[in-house]
Amino acid sequence: MFKFASPYFLLLIPIIIYLFLRKRSNLGITVPGIEPLKAYKIKSKKHLLGKYLILLSLILMCVALARPQMIYENRIVKKNGIDIAISLDLSQSMLQDDFSPNRLEKAKEVLGEFIDKRGNDRLSLIVFGGDAYTKVPLTFDHNVVKKMVSKLTVDDITSNNRTAIGMGIGVALNRLKNSEAKSKVIILLTDGENNSGEMSPSAAADIAKELGIKIYTIGIGAREIQIPTLFGYQTVKNNELDENLLQNIAKTTGGEYFRAGDSKEFKEIFNKIDELEKTKIDGRSFYDKQEMFEGILKISLILLLIGVLFQYLIYIIIP
Repeated sequence: MFKFASPYFLLLIPIIIYLFLRKRSNLGITVPGIEPLKAYKIKSKKHLLGKYLILLSLILMCVALARPQMIYENRIVKKNGIDIAISLDLSQSMLQDDFSPNRLEKAKEVLGEFIDKRGNDRLSLIVFGGDAYTKVPLTFDHNVVKKMVSKLTVDDITSNNRTAIGMGIGVALNRLKNSEAKSKVIILLTDGENNSGEMSPSAAADIAKELGIKIYTIGIGAREIQIPTLFGYQTVKNNELDENLLQNIAKTTGGEYFRAGDSKEFKEIFNKIDELEKTKIDGRSFYDKQEMFEGILKISLILLLIGVLFQYLIYIIIP
């Protein structure tokens, strides 16, 4: 940004221009006892050049007195990121095709979009079925997390015919319990009910509450599914998902439960979580000033010297 520290000196410029360019009388100065002398006007181009160089130098002096400055804004930004552990169900039921192409692939798609939005946060990836383990520990390297998410299959869990929701939460708690982040969050994605694991989901939720860790639970699956019968397919209510359990986990920890019944809902859920868990950014600005008057003043003095030489010394002849 450009500004003048003392802009009122610029008001002298039109006055100087007026005094230089106004028409003057050809009569000389009357001195008592001496015959009036007529002013001698030099008509040479060198004289005019000297006159205008002096004028330009005086204008630049006024500009220098006004103290032109370039001001640069510098901003210090402090970002307080969030630590987020994503715990994803890899049981066989995640291959159900009520989402296109299936539940797992849709979950991987929306997770990839969510990861792209969390640039200031540390992320961790946990997978679970009948047991649970960490795929990626907490990291700022989101490309690694996205790459691991994209490669997930149900075969990554050996006991993928069961669902240990409590273990999925427990492993995520181990990732976050020593975190110094002000906000710690678990995002749990599952399509079934807890039927395995050494830790119960309610006990895991109580520990999360004590550690100040919020859990957002996402129940995946269409509200109605088609099952094969002797006479074709029959549409029935999806009772595989234990929504009461997921709601209680979220309520206990101060989080929120979401139902992803279709692709649109799935994406909207992660948009909402992204809005709920915003990274805190503190900013403070300071300004650097660069004074420009010194260079302008030097130029004006050089022009003044040249102008005076042309104005008054043009008749000196060097043999």
